[in-house]
Amino acid sequence: MTKEKFVYRLLGMYLNAFTRVWPQKGGKTVFKLFCTPKPREIHPEEMEFLQTARQGEIDFQGQSIRTYTWGTGPKKILLVHGWQSLSARWKPLAETLIGSEFTLHAYDAPGHGLSGGKQFTIPDNAELIHRMMEEPFEAVVGHSLGSLSLLYASSRHTLPEIKKWVLMAPPISLNDLVSLFQTTLSLNPGTMNRMIGEMQAATPGGLETFDSAQLVTNLLSTPGLIIHDRDDDRVPYGNAIALAAVWPQARLVSTRGLGHRLRSTEVHRLAANFILEPGEEQNYRSATSNT
Repeated sequence: MTKEKFVYRLLGMYLNAFTRVWPQKGGKTVFKLFCTPKPREIHPEEMEFLQTARQGEIDFQGQSIRTYTWGTGPKKILLVHGWQSLSARWKPLAETLIGSEFTLHAYDAPGHGLSGGKQFTIPDNAELIHRMMEEPFEAVVGHSLGSLSLLYASSRHTLPEIKKWVLMAPPISLNDLVSLFQTTLSLNPGTMNRMIGEMQAATPGGLETFDSAQLVTNLLSTPGLIIHDRDDDRVPYGNAIALAAVWPQARLVSTRGLGHRLRSTEVHRLAANFILEPGEEQNYRSATSNT
């Protein structure tokens, strides 16, 4: 057992005992931990790329959110990173599209990168996406929880027109996310039930709003590209299959050996080509191919 796994095991034992003695307070504590990203150092190469952007700040719920803009083209693209990541993850895609007719927009989510705050929830991130999108966008691109945040924003907010969607490793099943958290900390069913109760209370409209059919209710005629690795050990590949099944205009592209992060020049080339295509993407129908 690694040192990190041992620490997680001890933390889980503490949370199980704490929730057993103080159920309500314990449930709130576990849910807060579930929504708290682990701080990580920004690497020099990441900072170097972020400094190539025009940076700004917006106030969101009393937190300072760092924004980034690359390019000056008339067509806008919004890039949304995932859990414990930051906008620097879009460097390969941005370098492919910078210099074209696009302006790329990104932000570090609350508790991530150079933004303030400590907590991250999908409803809050969806509201932030809504704030970022005041005009029509040529495309949106999301990775992991960024993908889910985009879907949730579309289903819960009135967003401007978005012509194309690119979603990488989208986790549309909350059960998978909760199970990963439970397994990591070895939390018992009683502790998890308390946490899920807190999650239900904190979600506008309840957890039913994460139903896959509801998430795509406004996207049924919108072209989409879903990219997911069959060997993803964080968000099972079945999430992508389920999403493609309820999204008629989405094309599903599967990869192997890239894992959850999908760090690949080919993946970013696929995303860029899909965005740059003049219109043939409307003919895609949940086709599965290997990259």
